[in-house]
This record gives sequence, C-alpha cells and structure tokens, in this order.
Amino acid sequence: MAYNLQGMVRKASTNLTVEFDRLAYATQNIANIQTNGYKAVRFEDVIDADGSVHGVERTDTRTGEYLITNNPLDIALQCPGYIPVTTPQGEIRYTRDGAFTVNKDGYLITKTGDLVGSGIIIDSTAEKIEIKENGDVFTYKRLQDEPEYSGTIPVVQFQNPEGLKDVGGNEFIATENAGAMKLIEDHKGIKQYGVERSNLDVLSEVYMVSRINASILATTSLMKAVDQMYQQAINITE
Repeated sequence: MAYNLQGMVRKASTNLTVEFDRLAYATQNIANIQTNGYKAVRFEDVIDADGSVHGVERTDTRTGEYLITNNPLDIALQCPGYIPVTTPQGEIRYTRDGAFTVNKDGYLITKTGDLVGSGIIIDSTAEKIEIKENGDVFTYKRLQDEPEYSGTIPVVQFQNPEGLKDVGGNEFIATENAGAMKLIEDHKGIKQYGVERSNLDVLSEVYMVSRINASILATTSLMKAVDQMYQQAINITE
C-alpha cells in the first residue's frame, strides 16, 4: 500500500510541475498579445507508459492578422519566414516584427536598433518610400521623379522554425535544431503600411489559464488526500 501511495505522489508531483510550466507559457502568451509578430507557445501533454505526464514545448507558427498603421516604414510578413537583422555587436538575429524606423545615419532599423538585412539606407528627404511585396525598397525624391533603389528586405526560412531560440526583444537566433536556412527569392510575402499582429486567440488563452488553475487545485487536493492516507498507513503499521 505504501508503495502505491508513493507512486501516486510521484505522478501527482510530476503532473503538478507540468501544469505550472503550462501556466507559465500561457501567461507569457497573454503578456505578448500586443507584441508584433509574436507566435503563441503551447505546452502539449505527453503521457508516459506509467501514466505520468510531461510537457513538450510547441510554437504556433501561423501568420497573424495584418494591422494597418499607415506608416510607410512598417511592414508585415504575410508568409512563413523571418527577416534577418544585425545587432550593433554584429550578431545575426531573426524577427517578424516589421515596425521599423530610421536611425541618425539613415539606416533602416528595428525597434531595438538592429540593422535590417545587411543595411538599407533611406533618404530622409524623400517624399515617398515604397516597399514592394518582394522586399525591394525604393524612394522618390519627389513624387514625379523616378524611384531610386535603396536595397531589399530579405526573408529567410528554416527547416524547423520551432528550433529557433528566443533571445528577447522579439528576436531569435539560429540553432542546430532549426536546420538549414534558405533565402526566399521572388516572393510576395511583404505588405507595407502595417504590421503583423500576434497570432494569439485571447479567449482560448484565458480559457486555458482557467483550466490549468482548476487542474492545479485538483492535483494539490489529491496530494493532500494521499498524504493523509500515507500517514494513516504509517499509524496502522505502528
């Protein structure tokens, strides 16, 4: 009897740890509801042969909705993939947050100050900025002038995008698990004057948190009941 009770405690403890992990991911998702291009993270249950549960992290890579901003420097990726950016330290990272701006030197940068692509200079005196669906950037000195090519916003894809490592600031770095990277050419995945919203379903996330809380309370109550039974078993043997 004591062995069975101990087994129940081990399983309940494991399951409780998983539920707390799931709660952490759910609250992280809700906290990023307004983060451009954020992808929801799921903690899916996997049941072992002995009945215990552990979780596997999965990322929902579906494209979020397009939000119009009317800012000519804002773009939204409407296809799978990421935009390579370069940090001031020279590190290559990847993002789907297309809320760009221009620094004092005229370079197109992210909100964290990273260069978009290998460096795209925008003429601050231009009357119009045009970003094509394939990422080509053009500026018009005057509306009636011919456009001047400024560079191309690259889009890359990975064999396993779930293998990318989140390093904060809505940016990722490549890992071995992400697999090979491929530059996507001749695509039509970029849309100007807007950003990609988070792909979260708010109601589903709130419902998930409620379910997790209920599961945690139920498991805690079970552990208390098992502890009482264990103490009774000890008293009987004495």
